[in-house]
Amino acid sequence: MIRLWRPFMLALLLTMTACSSYVTEMTPISPGIEALKPSQPDKDSKNELLVWTFYDTSDADRNFMILHPDIRVKTVQLKYEEIADAFIRAYGTDESPDVVFLDSSMSGKLNGLDILHDLREQGIEIKDYEQQIPANMLPQYMNLQMNKLVTLPTSLPTAFTYYRADILEQNGFPSNPDKLAVYLSTPQNWVAMAKKLKSKGIYLFQHYTDPIDVASMSSSILNRNLEFAWDSKEFQDAVYVAREIRRNGLALRSTIWDPSGEQALRDGQLAMIYSAPWATDSLKGWAPELTGRWRVTGLPLNLYGYRDGAMLAIAKNSKHKAEAWEYLKNNLSLTRKIDDSGKESYLGGQNPSIMAINYAQHNKGLYPTPLDAELKALWDKNVTGIIESDQSIESQLGLLKEQMEQITSEERSIIKEAIHSSN
Repeated sequence: MIRLWRPFMLALLLTMTACSSYVTEMTPISPGIEALKPSQPDKDSKNELLVWTFYDTSDADRNFMILHPDIRVKTVQLKYEEIADAFIRAYGTDESPDVVFLDSSMSGKLNGLDILHDLREQGIEIKDYEQQIPANMLPQYMNLQMNKLVTLPTSLPTAFTYYRADILEQNGFPSNPDKLAVYLSTPQNWVAMAKKLKSKGIYLFQHYTDPIDVASMSSSILNRNLEFAWDSKEFQDAVYVAREIRRNGLALRSTIWDPSGEQALRDGQLAMIYSAPWATDSLKGWAPELTGRWRVTGLPLNLYGYRDGAMLAIAKNSKHKAEAWEYLKNNLSLTRKIDDSGKESYLGGQNPSIMAINYAQHNKGLYPTPLDAELKALWDKNVTGIIESDQSIESQLGLLKEQMEQITSEERSIIKEAIHSSN
């Protein structure tokens, strides 16, 4: 078993004093901007920002430079799965960016590393943005000690249930978002719906682990006391549903990212997916002919969660924090007014932006830590066996909790000590 904390911190100290080669693997995406050269980073230019992102920001960058002609932006795109590690390795070198786009799933990897600027140092202006984030979601954007605000979300990353309203209605199930959320609040109803629709060749799940993924959207793997949190009643219910899916063949056994899964979605064989608001655009691309037939509601089992939300941070060692803050503001939607113009015809006139804000108020259980990746790997290794077992779900999750906490006992003690020493 990898002992994570001390080796990880040591590796960080070593890489911060070493040269990085990541810039040569980046792709420039800002219009009219040349590829960066490792030997000529031009980092001392007063009004030049180096921005790292994992998706195309060229339109936003163009608009920013029109509004701020005195600030030049060099933006390079890295692979989604590599950007956090690349930033950690580059920090302290000439290649370190001023601004970095990250995903909310990367919070734990960076938490505990003092390499992000405390945005509260920007003064009173930051309060307008911080106040838009529900209190229970703030740990997602703060440091481990909860005394610095180190990232801000581009928008609140709320998880939705996407469903084919026409198919549910035709088969006698609630199609109204609020009524459907109530119906799916019990695991038995979720299974009953899946069984009836399966008899007609329609599926609610891509894989039998889908309910586990849904439950994991609702909380971090450790709580604020650094105790294993995925043995709760909600996870017990999710395992129950997963067992029923496996036993009764209720999963499509294909993903929407595969051609067969896309086709099943277009053919009406897949009537429900559980994802973030960006899935609306994906559905439009996959099946534009289904406009008006899809709807969104909250997650099953009366859960509220988050998934795949982009967030922005400023490197602690940036020499251009004032300019970087202007760049952040240009990319954040938190303080922008949301009105009826956000109605989405593909979703039958629903306004997912307003719904995301309303649902986010109920999110809880968020506390990313540096141990998340190690624990998630252990969880994935063990949860399949629990699903395939006939033994008590509660007792098996309880045993897994004991195992998880025992394996990480030393690291959790070190983290607690670091938190308490800073208070």
